[in-house]
Amino acid sequence: MMRPPSVPTVLSFQSRVAAGHVGSAAASPVLQMLGCEVIEVPTVILSAHPGHGRPGGGALPAALLDGIVDGLERVGRLDGIDGVIVGYLGTVENGAVAARAVERVRARNPKTSVLVDPVIGDRDGGRYVADGILECFRDRLIPLADIVKPNHFELEALTGRPVATLDEAAGALEALKVPFPLVTSLDWGGDLATLALIGGRRLMARTKPVALPPHGLGDTLAAVLMAHLVRGLAAEAALARAIGAVEALIGASRALGLDELPLVAAAPLVTHGPPRPLVPV
Repeated sequence: MMRPPSVPTVLSFQSRVAAGHVGSAAASPVLQMLGCEVIEVPTVILSAHPGHGRPGGGALPAALLDGIVDGLERVGRLDGIDGVIVGYLGTVENGAVAARAVERVRARNPKTSVLVDPVIGDRDGGRYVADGILECFRDRLIPLADIVKPNHFELEALTGRPVATLDEAAGALEALKVPFPLVTSLDWGGDLATLALIGGRRLMARTKPVALPPHGLGDTLAAVLMAHLVRGLAAEAALARAIGAVEALIGASRALGLDELPLVAAAPLVTHGPPRPLVPV
């Protein structure tokens, strides 16, 4: 199967929902809006985000996912992958499948950018994944990554360190030992901040928290970031675009009275929204 050489391809290992925009249901349309082909391998399929109530569906068997990856390899679709996003796993076994797939992709293209979004929990609800998934992210997937994007709770959980100061946050990011670490939803003096280590610099963007933000913001940020990276934008500029898009979508969802991301109604905010400058700290 051929694709135009100018169109990057991203492999997505994330959750899929039938209704709404979280996991791959957020990442795939965003990547496509920004000029990327997407190959999806869903780790779980749910009716909707659990925040809307108990969903139907569940995790896909690891053997099924392995078979999908094998099939992709047979038809040559693991060749020329420019980026991989790994997010919600569902099971430890599915994490192992994702890790093996990353290794197979990297064997074909060592320059493939790998973004790991270690979905483990948050400060409001604590850990909400099965036993062993934290360790799978920490020990198996993050060592394969170029970019890692935990939230505040996940950064503390992954590193076993408290994060209450700038030095502690930067030290925890450095402990992940990846080229481009960033933390989102960092509780920062009443604000929420994104802190990234890029080229030896600490860069931050701060925003005011909003009540009941739509689900899928982290998935969208990861997708916008990856899309701009594989299309050649530098790390700081790509992250500024990603944060700007997410902030604009939050505003649009509130203006439209939606409890989901308005990816269709507000698509121009993804493709042409203003970047959010990052400040050295």
